[in-house]
Amino acid sequence: MGHDNDELVAPELARVTPDVVAEVVKSGDKKTLIVDVRDAHEVAEGSIKTALNVPSAVFKSEDKSQLDAVIKEQLAGAEQVVVHCHFSKVRGPTCARALNERIKALGLDKAPEVKVLAGGVAGFMDGFKADPAVAVLPEGGWNPAQK
Repeated sequence: MGHDNDELVAPELARVTPDVVAEVVKSGDKKTLIVDVRDAHEVAEGSIKTALNVPSAVFKSEDKSQLDAVIKEQLAGAEQVVVHCHFSKVRGPTCARALNERIKALGLDKAPEVKVLAGGVAGFMDGFKADPAVAVLPEGGWNPAQK
């Protein structure tokens, strides 16, 4: 079976647009959490304001204690969680799926709906890198190492 690169990973999860995420950040919506699964050095290249950084290794680990702590301490009470990586092609959706499955396994009373930011932080910055209300950037601006 050939896999072309545009095949959607975790198609069962809803995708949200950068506009929706920007509105969440600007409005101070506490019911929607943004989770950035990139590594710290990538986050330093630019991130979405208010995003919680939980590196992808936490989601992939066989030991679920770290992920469980994130869910119980930081995601509990949220209505939705929007996950992203750089382009949200593989890492973001893969982590989102792992998160969604873990939330279900834990049987939370009010489980948040897990979604994926379409286009990732790269797509978000295309529209919002000039807006300090939603984008956190290093001095040189948005200029990530080529992925």
